[in-house]
Amino acid sequence: MVLSGDALTTRVSAIGFYVLFPGFILYHTLVAMGMIPPVLGGLFGVVSVLMFIVYCALLPSQLYVLLATTRGYALVTLFFFTYVLLWSVGNYGLIGGSVMRAALTQTVETLVLWLVLFVLGYRVPLASPRLTRAFWIAFVLIAGYLMFHVATTGQWMFFARRMIEAEVEAGDSVSTYQGYARSALVLLLFLIAVSERAVVRAVLIVVGAFVMFVLGARSELYAFLALSALLLMLWAGMSVKYMLTLLAVVAALIALVVSQFEALAGSRQLQIFDLSGTSSWLARQNLGQRAVEQILSSPLLGRFGGHIASADMTGGYAHSMLSAWVNYGLLGFALYVGLTFSAFVGAAYRLILMGDHAAAWVFAFSINFVCLLLMVLAKPVFWPLPALGWGAFANALVASRQGRSSANTQQAVTNSLHHDEPGHDAARDLQGRNDNESGTPDFRPSAL
Repeated sequence: MVLSGDALTTRVSAIGFYVLFPGFILYHTLVAMGMIPPVLGGLFGVVSVLMFIVYCALLPSQLYVLLATTRGYALVTLFFFTYVLLWSVGNYGLIGGSVMRAALTQTVETLVLWLVLFVLGYRVPLASPRLTRAFWIAFVLIAGYLMFHVATTGQWMFFARRMIEAEVEAGDSVSTYQGYARSALVLLLFLIAVSERAVVRAVLIVVGAFVMFVLGARSELYAFLALSALLLMLWAGMSVKYMLTLLAVVAALIALVVSQFEALAGSRQLQIFDLSGTSSWLARQNLGQRAVEQILSSPLLGRFGGHIASADMTGGYAHSMLSAWVNYGLLGFALYVGLTFSAFVGAAYRLILMGDHAAAWVFAFSINFVCLLLMVLAKPVFWPLPALGWGAFANALVASRQGRSSANTQQAVTNSLHHDEPGHDAARDLQGRNDNESGTPDFRPSAL
């Protein structure tokens, strides 16, 4: 069987989506348990590079539809990628040196991840029952294992690297809690988007909160809780069923915290209520202040690689969207934040005001809300997940426009058949127009 470029891109995206997110957790856990060797290293980078090569070959076949049906959004995204690359190469060419080289390398690595996640988000088949089933199986395995871990060890944080004691090299190949949390977050957002029943979503939120808590990444945990509360409040305003679901979820989470309060009181996740005494928070404050100083010294151009020059390491960036301003100037900052903000607003308009609850719009709304929140509070420009949100928004736009086009084509064919029928008169034609304008879902005009 020979696959078209479109079908091949969809299949690669489905496989890559599974491998990079739920597969990432399963792979690293098996490596930590010593059941498989770390043949793929950290997996995320290796698989992303392989997907980058495939996507570069397939992207030309996707560009026409992508650019024609997203009303300029995809074009702005690709312009942002090009701008960042040219900006980085230009700074390296003009200044040179080890700092610029390290900054350029970091940017190129980020661009590879951005392009992969953008195309992946654009082409992932959210309506695929097989993909949904695979995600559910992974979710059950992950949640079940973490419950077993808590029950047998009494520890409310799972840290995979602690499972490897002797082999330092193997331990370096096992992800930190941040990689686990990133993958678990996307896993949960996908399942919430494709699920339709209120009770299923309630279970996902309660068990998902447990999973995110045990994995230990505070920013992802509280972003997930904020999103869950927002979605439930939106849905509660539309349905009594969801109002009861919201109350049940809140009651379940309160009961869990109260029953396990002594065990949870000393966890790093609850340190958020007293951040002034945590070393990581103080360090982030210092890095943020340094970024502000660099921006004030050059508000238009920023200071490419400034985080490396001032901290002597590639991880010395501000843990917020300010890192984009430092590295890529005011224009780069505006494009970076604007892409996520516009995607969130567009998805919110479609979901809330237009009442379109399709999985593509729920997923685009969810991923862009989480990314926007964490870009403001906790994540640097080198965090690749926003690109998945950009792709998810493009996916929803294309699906919406293509659905509308198909509906219009079907209506045109129907009208043609009616004209061919004997006895068709003006009264029937008028009645047909009234039916079509009555607001049925199939023919409701798209705002985007």
